[in-house]
Amino acid sequence: MHKKIIFGVLGFALLTVLLVACTVRDQASLPTGPSVHMSASDFVQKTITIKKGQTLTLINDASAPHTVVNGKWEGSKQVAEKEAGAPTVSLNFTGNDRKSTPPFNTAGKFDIYCTIHGGMNLTVTVE
Repeated sequence: MHKKIIFGVLGFALLTVLLVACTVRDQASLPTGPSVHMSASDFVQKTITIKKGQTLTLINDASAPHTVVNGKWEGSKQVAEKEAGAPTVSLNFTGNDRKSTPPFNTAGKFDIYCTIHGGMNLTVTVE
């Protein structure tokens, strides 16, 4: 009797592992470049260097919303500006999610920031 239960549980476990291993993922949803994590009110790192043509995946590790766009905070003032050659960044996060920017195809330094959280700036250097 116990052998049947053990074999049943092992069979179910094996079936579960096989189903998880065969999960289909859309290639377009996979990150293609480096990433930066966000806390409830800031970027975990303030700068990142990437290669030309790469996208940047922003990962929201908190339940806080973020709206990330081109520009930066200067003190308590938002400066919404897009540098020449920068991709247009306009990402809305609802919490515990991730999104990728368009590719950075031009070398240079580019600023993005969260419009909700004062001082939440990220500088992207593209080589």
